[in-house]
Amino acid sequence: MTTTTPLLRTPLYDTHVARKAKLVPFGGYSLPVWFSSLKDEHTAVRTRAGMFDISHMGVLIISGIGTFEFLQRLSCNDLTGSLSGKMVYSMLLNEQGGILDDIMVGYLDSKFYMVVNASNKAKISTWLGRHKPDQISIVDQSPAYGFIAIQGPQAIERIQSVYPQTIPPRFSLFTMILEGHLCIAMRTGYTGEDGLELILPSELMPPIWDKLCESGITPCGLGARDTLRLEAGLPLYGQELSENITPLMTRYAWVVKFKKDFIGKEALLEQQKAALPLVTVGIEMCERVIARSHYRIVEGGEVTSGTLSPSLDKPIAMALVKPEFSALGTSVHVEIRGIAHQARVVEVPFR
Repeated sequence: MTTTTPLLRTPLYDTHVARKAKLVPFGGYSLPVWFSSLKDEHTAVRTRAGMFDISHMGVLIISGIGTFEFLQRLSCNDLTGSLSGKMVYSMLLNEQGGILDDIMVGYLDSKFYMVVNASNKAKISTWLGRHKPDQISIVDQSPAYGFIAIQGPQAIERIQSVYPQTIPPRFSLFTMILEGHLCIAMRTGYTGEDGLELILPSELMPPIWDKLCESGITPCGLGARDTLRLEAGLPLYGQELSENITPLMTRYAWVVKFKKDFIGKEALLEQQKAALPLVTVGIEMCERVIARSHYRIVEGGEVTSGTLSPSLDKPIAMALVKPEFSALGTSVHVEIRGIAHQARVVEVPFR
């Protein structure tokens, strides 16, 4: 007899049920895939403002003497910018240069905040614990806090209509007073739009969510989050990123700063000397067929993510291809149910 592990619930679970969200398992949690429809929610974020429950993501608070040096050793990007209140995008690598996770790191009030992917929370906590000095503390915010993202061209305006206060520029890490509490805010995003991510005590999540919805912000699910990030050319761990993929094979090779030491550096230097086996590109299908994750590229490689773009009304995808097929305009073929369908390499972001 087999038993299944019960799905975790975010602090907004009852709120989602009351709003009749379609809930699905994701990252060990029960999360909304949509509230109304994927297309409506996608359009809301592109044209107005939408809001996502991202409480499944990991937020680690890291502090203690030598924390900056410790994180610099693990991060392939230079984290110096985080010391001036900016969120820095980076990756943690294994010794072979494979990507353990892509992360965001910021510094506020003598603490570093690291946002990690839901599927990698346990792995990254173990990895950090294995390498950290004894004097450094790592605390997972997840048990007592939730995490929401508000995205779209009207996101900041709508938030300020409910909670009037100054909001710093893009990629800042700062505090806001929400419902009388000091809360952590990040102005980053995973949709290609402006907006905020808010780390909130669990009990504040439902009232803040409801007030922001009443201001005209559309509740959105995982479906729209995926199509939005794909249109923007943003990677998803487990698809565009994995331990079998190095940063040099992605569209984010710029995160690697060889001027400093980091775990995985020697492996990347060796890969840099040789020809890359595969590189990441954007492709557009020439027919109205959707290239799904892991579909084979006939010329070598595979699709990593694909969808019918709601904004463009065209089938788009990200794929790993041989470098000789990576130039814009190059034709490749995707095998779909035994048939090779033509696609062409296009500029990313797609929209």
